[in-house]
Amino acid sequence: MDHAAVIEIVDRDGHCRETHKVRAWPVRIGRSPESDLVLSDPHLAGAHALLHWQDDTPTLELLPSHNGAWLDGRRLAAGSRHAWPSAALLQIGATRLRLRTSLDPLPAEKPLLRHDEPVRRDARPHWALPALLAVWVLMMLATNWAGSDGSATWVDTVSAMLAPIGVALIWAALWALVTQVFRHWFAFGAHLWRALVATVAMQLIGLALPLMAYAFNLPRLLSVEALTMPIGAALLLWWHATVVWPRASRRLAVGIGAMAIVGVVLTVGRRTEQQYWLGPNYMATLAPPVLRIATPKPVDSFIDGMQSLEAPLLKQAEKRNEQSGGSGDNDE
Repeated sequence: MDHAAVIEIVDRDGHCRETHKVRAWPVRIGRSPESDLVLSDPHLAGAHALLHWQDDTPTLELLPSHNGAWLDGRRLAAGSRHAWPSAALLQIGATRLRLRTSLDPLPAEKPLLRHDEPVRRDARPHWALPALLAVWVLMMLATNWAGSDGSATWVDTVSAMLAPIGVALIWAALWALVTQVFRHWFAFGAHLWRALVATVAMQLIGLALPLMAYAFNLPRLLSVEALTMPIGAALLLWWHATVVWPRASRRLAVGIGAMAIVGVVLTVGRRTEQQYWLGPNYMATLAPPVLRIATPKPVDSFIDGMQSLEAPLLKQAEKRNEQSGGSGDNDE
């Protein structure tokens, strides 16, 4: 009884390159178009070998040729017949072949590794990107209105909004070009979505922290605002990079996380030189008093509390005097 079988063409590392199903026995192998398995190998004869199914065993018959064959490195002369076990590697000419039959035990299915899974592209509603862009535009309008003194014209307002929008579009286009190179996908929408999400999130944090610091009398919250830029930039870079190299997300997270830590350390060091440890920034503008939740302090208590600033201010003044005195030319 004949059994189903396939003949695999393998490379030097033993990996299968092509698979040919045996339709009928015997199988004629050679370079001729009349062969059942046609191999474009100049080292083969037109009809190089004949594969039979004999006594439940695949048997290889070598037809007249100059090069013969090798079975697991053993030389086979033309005109000879040999059993072809499924585990054996047959080389005819420069081509390596492997036989698999329905009698061979089939290995169990291997679980698919995570890095071998197909990468899913962004699946968000079509209205999400325009809606987020509209939210960002409204936020910029509100910010410009709150920071203006009423003398700005509509031309000034539009010009101030076009600059960040242009930067976001160029940023997304550059990342899309990189994605096109590595993944053959011009992911402009995916990168623009990430840039807008990060920008809106950082702007919301920039608005919420001063408001909470004012409402609850927590000036230390303003120091966190300075850390949002390096941390937010690192998260945005990682988010962009996962689109370009999705299977290297963990390694990217480690590398970009290390850069974020360096950025945070530099930010803390710079602020420590300017003020005390993560000291709060001065608030140039205050929210309406109705948003103040913390209990106000009496005026006398406020004046007494200002005395604690005398020693730090004197120390800072002495430091600046020493720096200004040492940096100038010595008077004769």
